[in-house]
Amino acid sequence: MTQPAVTRRAADRETAETFADLLRDLLMLTPATPRFHRGHDQHLRADHLIRLAHGRVQDQAPLDGDKAFAAGFTAVCAWRRFIYREQATDAALEYVQNLSPWAFCQFLGELMVAGARTGKAQDRFFCELATRVTTADRVRPEDLPVERLAQQHVEVLRLADQPHLSDGLRTTIAPYSVWITYRLEAGASEHTWEAAVSGYRVLGNGVVDMDAASITLRSTSPFDLEATPERLTALIEKYAPSSW
Repeated sequence: MTQPAVTRRAADRETAETFADLLRDLLMLTPATPRFHRGHDQHLRADHLIRLAHGRVQDQAPLDGDKAFAAGFTAVCAWRRFIYREQATDAALEYVQNLSPWAFCQFLGELMVAGARTGKAQDRFFCELATRVTTADRVRPEDLPVERLAQQHVEVLRLADQPHLSDGLRTTIAPYSVWITYRLEAGASEHTWEAAVSGYRVLGNGVVDMDAASITLRSTSPFDLEATPERLTALIEKYAPSSW
């Protein structure tokens, strides 16, 4: 007997929420956890965890809970293809990239239960997401009093042949991407920037590991300004907004 649509949607929501809660618990997230936390991109951590669980299940050597996490493998593959590799529309990209880690887990759960297993189905999912996002923006009330506090501009760049980057403590990475957030406070004459650089961890013996890590540099920190390689500084200056 076919399940009623309302019942099926409720079951899908419950499945997505259960998956999201399991993922949040294992990643030790709270609603206030920022995306770049303790030197790690939490979106990439979720992706890495699910891929490891899927690999163990495929090798028939799963740990407790691996099968539940492996169910999200298709979802993280779709995320990597359309968001991480920037194949989705601008509206979908901006929406997903700005999700908190807590909300990102829910997003993966919803993408999992959507059953989008083919490239065509995944493309349709992200197109529908972009439509929902832009529609929600249009229907927001426009007559409410607002006060502009600051403006932000984000650039996400793929890096190649960049020198290794160290946080001056224990983490050294071989960079492969950077998320630069430029911010201009209301009334300020100059903007500030924050560069979250993602890369593969470099071990003490100089070997590049496949474990992903990130280092965040800020223009407001004298140490970070000194530690930022010239080529990265040049990119930050090149992509800074010419007007606000």
